[in-house]
Amino acid sequence: MIIDAHHHLWSLARGDYVFPSPGDTVLYRDYMPSELGPHLVDNGVAGTIVVQATDTIEESEFLLDLAFQSRFIKGVVAWWNLKDGAMLDALLTHRGAMKLVGLRPMLQRFADIDWILEDAIIDNLSAIAGKGLVFDALIGPHQLNAVSEICRRVPSLQVVINHMGKPWRDPLNLSNWVTQMSALAKADNCSVKISGFPHGNVPGQEFLHFEPLISRLKDRFGIERLIWGSDWPVAVREGGYQFVLTKALASFGASERDRVFASNAIRLYSLNESF
Repeated sequence: MIIDAHHHLWSLARGDYVFPSPGDTVLYRDYMPSELGPHLVDNGVAGTIVVQATDTIEESEFLLDLAFQSRFIKGVVAWWNLKDGAMLDALLTHRGAMKLVGLRPMLQRFADIDWILEDAIIDNLSAIAGKGLVFDALIGPHQLNAVSEICRRVPSLQVVINHMGKPWRDPLNLSNWVTQMSALAKADNCSVKISGFPHGNVPGQEFLHFEPLISRLKDRFGIERLIWGSDWPVAVREGGYQFVLTKALASFGASERDRVFASNAIRLYSLNESF
């Protein structure tokens, strides 16, 4: 069994997306459940977690609506303004709230995120932990240290680093990524999504290699704290759904796959529905 723990859905007519941009010939169109569904069937994917793509509560409610109507969407990671403790109440009273499993504030756009360590925000993070919700951290390698501090200050909060912390964004400073991820690995409440890798390399452009990154993450986090996600529809420009899944599967042995590609996500995100 496979669970896709990270994909997106969007309808451009809603009008609040910053990404994708009009110049993106692959991604600048609607991507909805009807298009994703056949990929899931073809690849034996039993369920998914859909993740927010823009920073509005309206998009989060749109995703909760889709999840409410969908059989394969088992969970929603919604957007959240970390400074707004009341926003969570609106999401929890939505008709699709039973599928709300996590929150993601989209931190990667900020040069400095030390503000997330303010007491009021730590209190808000403690509150979402109390409701059993996961904190998905969309960050770059320069922000890993602040997230490590969150893990330390709120040990009851499950934190998931999205897209492996994106070391490919700063390939000349891989040693910093290794150091910071090693520190994060010491926090039992921190896990990592194997997702978002830019397989669609531009010839001549320097990218890190997928397999060595996975090996480093295995060594530091162990198999129990790694989770796979397709990052569809971004995966369309990285080789397609089946390609990114096959590439990820090849980096794990048969005894490891059930955990990385299913049971870890079911446990961490409390996906209690039967599959």
